[in-house]
Amino acid sequence: MKELRKIPPKAEVTREQISLTAFELTRQAGFEVLTARNIAVKLKCSTQPVYRLYKSMEEVKEDVYKRTVDFALNEIKQYSNEKNEPAMNLAVGCLFFAQAEKHLFRLLFLSEYSSDYTKNNDDLLSEEIYQAFLQLDPQLCTMSTIKTREMFKKLSAYWLGIGVMIHMNSQELTIDDAIVMLEEMYYVLKCSALSKK
Repeated sequence: MKELRKIPPKAEVTREQISLTAFELTRQAGFEVLTARNIAVKLKCSTQPVYRLYKSMEEVKEDVYKRTVDFALNEIKQYSNEKNEPAMNLAVGCLFFAQAEKHLFRLLFLSEYSSDYTKNNDDLLSEEIYQAFLQLDPQLCTMSTIKTREMFKKLSAYWLGIGVMIHMNSQELTIDDAIVMLEEMYYVLKCSALSKK
């Protein structure tokens, strides 16, 4: 008699797999394509595990947003140029993120979801960048909190405007031009803030 071969049970889909798949889907195609069906197609399963492991798609989206914040912070901190002060490298890292991660940049800085999320929750991304900004430049710690916050706000507005142009592939602005502009503004703002402390 022929022995029956046992078929191993199909591996169960985990919450981590769903979260990672949803993040990769957002990274490749945008936050707007994030649906239980699209996640299930990527995982080659039904939508049932998505709704079993998450209360709703809103919970999946929040998970993806938090994962995107962590990913962005890690990527932004990767840029390094010995000629620059560390805080300046952080600002330039933001520009490279805008250029390389179109969909994630749009989610974090240009989406209605991000605006709504930060109204109801801490703006972890801005706060983390601000804390890194302080730690990476000892001179900034000698200024008052009001002055450093003001400088950070101005620099953020400036890099974000340039970042949007880079993100949109503006023909008028190369990444090298953008870095020079950002460096100039950083030193102007820093000198101004230090002279008034």
